Amino acid sequence: MRAFIGLLKKDLSLMKFWYFVWLTFMFIGMIGVYALSVYTSEPSITVPFLVTMAGFHVFLAPLSLLTVLNIEGKTQLWLYNPQSSFKLLLSKISSAAIIQLIAQTFISLYAFFIMKVLLDNGLIDSFSNFLPFKQGFLMQLGIFGTSMYISIWVIFLWTVYHSLGKYPAIRNFRWLGVILVWFAYNVLEVLFTKTKLFKNELFSFGVNVNIAPKMNYKMEDGWNILYTDANIPIVTIGLYIILSIIFFLFASWLLDRKVEV
Repeated sequence: MRAFIGLLKKDLSLMKFWYFVWLTFMFIGMIGVYALSVYTSEPSITVPFLVTMAGFHVFLAPLSLLTVLNIEGKTQLWLYNPQSSFKLLLSKISSAAIIQLIAQTFISLYAFFIMKVLLDNGLIDSFSNFLPFKQGFLMQLGIFGTSMYISIWVIFLWTVYHSLGKYPAIRNFRWLGVILVWFAYNVLEVLFTKTKLFKNELFSFGVNVNIAPKMNYKMEDGWNILYTDANIPIVTIGLYIILSIIFFLFASWLLDRKVEV
């Protein structure tokens, strides 16, 4: 455990530069949009920015993870680390998850600030009228889950790319191999969705949640977030979680081969 914590601290240290850059631009955007809303006396214009910024956060963890992987790929530090590839990659995905959670916490605090501004200006009656806790929590959970899923794909495709480097004949065309892997997966996924097995009631099982956000603008009220029912496919999400675990374990196996980067 102590060794893993050491790896975690090292990965967080490598990620912190771009993370602070991300936070800096985020805070500049927050301040800029709020200043504009005060100048134009239109407090509701902060709402589209809030929704857009929250959506962009799905890329924070994957980009941070890719940065660390590229740094270690260039230095080949992981080749000489006594820890297993599983622990090395687990520490990186854990570090990415930590900074993702911290960033989404800042987004949540900014959302409370925006709601307070809207409440003071009489544009909403209460916090729950604008963003109920359930909807807010599920949206944040969706952003986090999507970000982690993309991060697993980053790890997997990165290891595929570098594992192909051991073959001189295709070393300069490794990017094509990555594209083919991604394309093949998507083709198989589409074919699977057309099978009778996928159309079974088991895969269609889900729960309807009033969570799907939709922006709405009215001259007298400004911007508002409306919610519509969205089906959450429980079994399908579980399948994606299983696939993510498989891709992660396969990436660890590839890294254990000590391929040159």
